[in-house]
Amino acid sequence: MQQPYLELRTKRELGTILSDSFTFIRINITPLWNVLLKTSGVFFVLTVLLSGLYQYVYTASYMTTDPLYFFVVLLLMMLGSVLFYASVSSGVYAFMQNYIETKGNIQEEVIIQNARTKIGHLVLLSVMCYMLIVLGFLFFVIPGIYFMVPVFMVFPVFCFLGMGKIDSIRAAFKLISGYWWVTFGTILVLSIVIGIISFVFQLPSTVYLGTKTFFSAVDGNGEVSGDFIYLLLATISSAASNLISIVMVVAFGLIYFDLDEEKNRTGIKAKLEELG
Repeated sequence: MQQPYLELRTKRELGTILSDSFTFIRINITPLWNVLLKTSGVFFVLTVLLSGLYQYVYTASYMTTDPLYFFVVLLLMMLGSVLFYASVSSGVYAFMQNYIETKGNIQEEVIIQNARTKIGHLVLLSVMCYMLIVLGFLFFVIPGIYFMVPVFMVFPVFCFLGMGKIDSIRAAFKLISGYWWVTFGTILVLSIVIGIISFVFQLPSTVYLGTKTFFSAVDGNGEVSGDFIYLLLATISSAASNLISIVMVVAFGLIYFDLDEEKNRTGIKAKLEELG
């Protein structure tokens, strides 16, 4: 049965962006899952394992007994997160682009091939964006906050417009020009909603850790270090949070299309061309 087609290149309100993000994932769940499994599956497993290792190192107090080991593990976990986010972004945006071009009749192999060619570029682009934000915060914080909004749009610009890395950063700043506050508000609200959903999945490990800490204070037998149940719960919550971040990646894509439609009327022009 042919799934309904969701128009991506259109203007959206805040509530519509969030609901359409879930709708887009729902109506494309099988092909999107297949694409992400083949482009991000390895990085997802790597990120989850490194998160579990980090939780073990943290609860085992390596931060105080062996700080170098702790920071190496922390660095590896951050690297794994960058690889996962870059691979998910490349897969999702390649999917969305093909979805538009084929009117919903997506071509999985084309998407996978396109996505894989962009992962390395997005990793380098992540480093460039991180340096830009750090540079902004060095100048009295406010520039850093300002830079964060266009940085969120850099990945969609790079993937949808096919620009170089420097040109993508410039285009992202140009895209949010005049729409900084509304874009900032949209991203802030979306982050809060996704953060709340992620927190729900973190509750079991948080409650378990609190309970163990309480009994440790009472009788000294609630040591958390190396606790298998806690590490398992924390790892599962990390995996769930990573999966939920896919919704945010889709939402950033819809924010890009909303801004692009506001400034360039790309969707309307495309419809007019189709009508001849």
